[in-house]
Amino acid sequence: MKIVLYSDIHAQLAPLDAVQEAVAKENADREIVIGDLVMLGPEPVEVVERFMGRKDVDVLAGNLDWWVSKRKDETDPPKNEHHVWLYEMVKKTRERLSTEQVDYLDGLMWSMTITPEKGHDFFIFHATPDDIEDAIPLRFTDEEVKEKIKGTDAEIMAFGHVHGPYVREVDGQTLVCTAAVGMNWDGDYRPAYSVVEYEGDGKWNVETKRVAYDCEAQAKKNENGWMPHGERIAKMVRTGEFWNPAHMPH
Repeated sequence: MKIVLYSDIHAQLAPLDAVQEAVAKENADREIVIGDLVMLGPEPVEVVERFMGRKDVDVLAGNLDWWVSKRKDETDPPKNEHHVWLYEMVKKTRERLSTEQVDYLDGLMWSMTITPEKGHDFFIFHATPDDIEDAIPLRFTDEEVKEKIKGTDAEIMAFGHVHGPYVREVDGQTLVCTAAVGMNWDGDYRPAYSVVEYEGDGKWNVETKRVAYDCEAQAKKNENGWMPHGERIAKMVRTGEFWNPAHMPH
């Protein structure tokens, strides 16, 4: 069984086009999107519509999808100045989406499990198994990772959220970070996706792939669009680095 996964599109249509063009050539059995279709990008309507019209793709919720659909900006006070900026974007994003699109985001699943063979589970979620807002960054020690995934006995698990793809083994379990399509923070601007193939008898093969596209044109869409502080997003699209490296979110 061959599975392709990608995540953290963040309303950026051009890198999504590039990834989906590459994914179509994989001839995979399953295609899975691991959340954050919207926010931090100028094209939420187009991105959500892309997935609402596809029945052959499994789509999970990301934390920012739920920020929009569950109206976090109206229910939770902002924790800091960064949240004030994000809450403004939450509101403006929701105003652009139709009621049907917001409802679609609100109805997305939290997680899913694929079992190609009895006793060999592949668990997929956006951030951590128990918290859609938490994260498993690469800098974590093995002990810190084990604390985040405790109670999860799947042989392999995949997630996004931290905006830098990696593959890691911790105590016999494989962790696959697929992020991200919209923008990465590992110094490589190119969008990423993962190919996970089950070969039988508990053997999993994992490959991270990246694709090039015209990031400058997409960066200008962010700079010149409707979003507050669009220049911050444009910087990430161009450089593959977080706009404020002294205060990484994960």
